Amino acid sequence: MIFGSYVKAMALSMQNKTRIAFVLIFLGAIVAIFTSRLAGDGSIRFDVEGDTAYVNGTTLHNSYLHVRQFLDDNPQVEHLVLQRMPGTKDSGENIRIARLIRHRGLTTRLEKNSIIASGAVDLFISGKRRTMACGALIGVHSWSIGKFVSPKDLGRDDAQYRHEKFLTDMGIDPAFYVFTREAAEPERMHYMSADEIARYGLLTEPSDCA
Repeated sequence: MIFGSYVKAMALSMQNKTRIAFVLIFLGAIVAIFTSRLAGDGSIRFDVEGDTAYVNGTTLHNSYLHVRQFLDDNPQVEHLVLQRMPGTKDSGENIRIARLIRHRGLTTRLEKNSIIASGAVDLFISGKRRTMACGALIGVHSWSIGKFVSPKDLGRDDAQYRHEKFLTDMGIDPAFYVFTREAAEPERMHYMSADEIARYGLLTEPSDCA
């Protein structure tokens, strides 16, 4: 009887340990998912090598806190290399991030395989020093609200004023806003030529790209 009770107790103990292990694994998965969502929901992400962070992804409505936390946790980072960045899903949040990058005095760089577009261009021009390698692509187009409303429909508005002020604060010709608006419709993309990049002062150092 004593032995049998001992075996039952051991079996119950193993079952409890298994249940506990399962619960811990489950909770760990939930925490990982929640943390991922807080960190931009799998959007903008950073890979650090020394004083350089390689940046990919899209900015969303909650990306500012993620970016600020990243910079706070990595004070050694001085350079941002923008690689594959298709744009933003929250222009207001994106501008906040751009101003944060300028406030921290970071440089931005495009490598020969970099492709940035739309709102990601604002992040690039926020760099205190901005350089690009030949082969990099900078894509611009007009924004839209839903499918049918564009800035051309609305005329000059507060959004244009705010963006032109942002460009001026970044040392960029504010006419760049109208250029992007007229370069391509919202559903299309215009990749800037070297002359256009130079015309609006997107680089702080001249490019030798023809």
